[in-house]
Amino acid sequence: MSAEWVVLSPRHVDAAVVVGAAAAVDPDLGVRQLWDGDALQLTTPDGVVLLTLIQSRRLERTTDAERLLGTRSVATPLFGGDEPLWWTSVHVAAQDPFRVVAERIVRDVAAAAGGLPVARSAVED
Repeated sequence: MSAEWVVLSPRHVDAAVVVGAAAAVDPDLGVRQLWDGDALQLTTPDGVVLLTLIQSRRLERTTDAERLLGTRSVATPLFGGDEPLWWTSVHVAAQDPFRVVAERIVRDVAAAAGGLPVARSAVED
């Protein structure tokens, strides 16, 4: 099972950002591409999938992110209401201890892209 996160950022989240964030957490993590490069998966050395990150999509306005999230978020104060924004979907392992590592990577990816991590849903333990 997984929990869903979104990274909202003023810059596109590319593979270099993801790999850099993953390496800072654990240099032994594996990276593999899915769907002709439209997604990346980070795995433990044992092959457990920590997270799947879907290629960033551009939104024309910050308010579009809030509409998609179904709530007024902190995106507008951070990025402005009419600014373009990148939306990156991330599916994170929900089981401990993998969840803690995966969520740290999501936060590090968001920070590296100058963005904000937003938890959309979580699976109860």
